[in-house]
Amino acid sequence: MKNLNLKTLKFDHNLDSQVDSPFIENNGLLELNPKFIEPEFLTTWTFETHLYDEQVAIDHFVITFPSRTQLEKYAESFYPFGAKIVEGPDLFPINFCSTNINVPCDLWLHLMTLLMPAGGLVVLCAPHAAGDQKNRFQEERGLAAVHHVAIPVENVQNAATIWQKKNFKPMSDRALDYGSLTQWFLQNPAGQILELIERHPGNNATFDCKNIAGLRLSEIAV
Repeated sequence: MKNLNLKTLKFDHNLDSQVDSPFIENNGLLELNPKFIEPEFLTTWTFETHLYDEQVAIDHFVITFPSRTQLEKYAESFYPFGAKIVEGPDLFPINFCSTNINVPCDLWLHLMTLLMPAGGLVVLCAPHAAGDQKNRFQEERGLAAVHHVAIPVENVQNAATIWQKKNFKPMSDRALDYGSLTQWFLQNPAGQILELIERHPGNNATFDCKNIAGLRLSEIAV
């Protein structure tokens, strides 16, 4: 991922706090702001915003679709604006990793990741089968729901301490660290997932084949 040498966003407190952000906070949950998920915005966005009373950078966030066909159609609209495919599209995780990944088929999904010009990542996903976990998530919260947002940090353990004070609890007993990526899912009482991610420069992946099973399984462990 590119180094983000971005100027700090300035917020006019007399305006709506959701101005120029893809996210709307709704009773502790995140939803997509439809005005700001078009390619014209996301390909020029700095990937900085305001979340849960914190000014944060965004490493990646997830948009869900009813089907892989709709996912790919949405992705095509980004190509004229300089977005690049860095993951997929394919069935995740089994078609992304050569090693045997012990993840139940209920947790599989169609996945594709786009790298935006500013360096941020937009992850697109869709259910792989009727009734699977992703399909149930959509039925429960709707297509506007944000499954998770990942925040880049220099030290996952230190960052987790800060977010626990905001009532985000770890979804596994430890962060998953496999060299190029260190990741940890946390969740607030409303059920919103926040990912803390520590990555090596030049790595545009949103997962490592050695840690993906742990991340996916942490969702059902909670």
